[in-house]
Amino acid sequence: MRGDADVVLVDGKVFTAARERPWAKALAVRGDRLVAVGTSAQAERWRGRDTALVDLRGAVVLPGFIDAHAHMADSAGERGWTRLDATRDLADAVRRLRKAAASTPLGDWVVGIDWDEAKWPERRFLLREDLDRASTDHPVVARRIDCHLGSLNSKALELASDLAGTRGFEVDASGRPTGVLTEDAFGEFHRRFEANEAGIRRGLPAIARMAHRLGITSIHDVVTRAGWTAYQRARSAGTFRLRVYAMPHDSMLAALVNAGLGAGFGDSWLRLGAIKVFADGSLGAYTAALAAPYVGRPGERGILVHSPTELRSILTTAHRAGFQTATHAIGDAAIRLAVETLEAVQDAAPRKDARHRIEHYELPDDEVLRRTKTAGIVASCQPNFVGQWSGPGDVYESRLGAERLAANNPFRKILRMRIPLCFGSDGMPYGPLYGVHWAVNGFFEGQRLSPEEAIRAATAGGAYATFEEQEKGTLETGKLADFVVVRGDPFEAPDQIARIRIASTWIGGECVYN
Repeated sequence: MRGDADVVLVDGKVFTAARERPWAKALAVRGDRLVAVGTSAQAERWRGRDTALVDLRGAVVLPGFIDAHAHMADSAGERGWTRLDATRDLADAVRRLRKAAASTPLGDWVVGIDWDEAKWPERRFLLREDLDRASTDHPVVARRIDCHLGSLNSKALELASDLAGTRGFEVDASGRPTGVLTEDAFGEFHRRFEANEAGIRRGLPAIARMAHRLGITSIHDVVTRAGWTAYQRARSAGTFRLRVYAMPHDSMLAALVNAGLGAGFGDSWLRLGAIKVFADGSLGAYTAALAAPYVGRPGERGILVHSPTELRSILTTAHRAGFQTATHAIGDAAIRLAVETLEAVQDAAPRKDARHRIEHYELPDDEVLRRTKTAGIVASCQPNFVGQWSGPGDVYESRLGAERLAANNPFRKILRMRIPLCFGSDGMPYGPLYGVHWAVNGFFEGQRLSPEEAIRAATAGGAYATFEEQEKGTLETGKLADFVVVRGDPFEAPDQIARIRIASTWIGGECVYN
């Protein structure tokens, strides 16, 4: 049928991200689908009496961004917690927590999030004594930006006393707790104050508005049981206008298998996806697993969250149940273990096109890159980390030293090896254009992509990583009408991509942000 488009957008600069026809001038939308992608004349053939006409006046149109590694359900539940990401120094962070404590009912939690000592002149973690200056009447916990480390005041440490002796419960030379908890200890403690399903649901509308403002139309969201339940209820109510590929923690795997659920369960708005598994920790917390020691810490090489035997058991169970897996691996030792394990799992039970993923994939060497390609593994990377921590004197350099610094996040090598690449943010910070900017303008040549390559990783790459490349990720006839119009041109001024703003965001043919 002709002449029945709901909206026609003409006279634009449309980057479709498709390999065969990457450029167009116009789009026509009917319902939630694209019915024409081509010249303005081709799109206008679908224009009828009631069709809305949008003159793009040369504006750039891109496929809707897919954040391939997000924590938006968690972010929804954390609204109202005290943000520490813009603090000038350690004392500023303590002041903000003291102010929050002053307005918190006596004895209730005071939670600060996203501090980063690498941005402070003190260059050290918060300790119990620091947080005791914020309050001694409330349990105070301050979570580092990577979520792998938290600092507790004395009141909070009283509530964590049963965790003494757990891996990651730090004590000083005299055996006194420092207030710093990492990995196992902090993960267990975090469950004692994190948001419940009701709290997550309350925050989801604001999170969706944030995503729309940033041009995000789909997310691959790591979820707890509370997050998964909140998304299901929001989907039933039709109140969350963002496409979600939910990635449950491996602690939920047995329940999902016993319930007979598998990857792909759901619809285009909410789909059950990969099982999230941890191989190691983070560079910031000194817990990412490295082959050689951290700078200034002889003999300290981070940790493996699971033993090799445990990791293989988890990945085997997920693989045999038909799930995709998404293994968090940052350090070179963890990445090698993840690749070796996925090779063995797939060899033992061959499955066509499993598309297992490695999340972060920050320090692969050449041999691991080759094996990753052969195993069909997807590299799920966060180019925003380059802008945040890859610069002179920042986290990558202070933890790794100059030689390993230059090898971090080798996006160009990944693509040259033809390894499937998708980009996400890990919420540090959200904002695909910020990530694209640093994938184009990285500090090292091995990090740098063309604008077209970087945008594909942030759109088509995310669709491929969820087996949805026939539905979205590129702007082609018949696909979902998920796209953004931007203020600026990332192709003409690639060094200014981080300054570009979203003019409008469209999901399923509906303008959700303008």
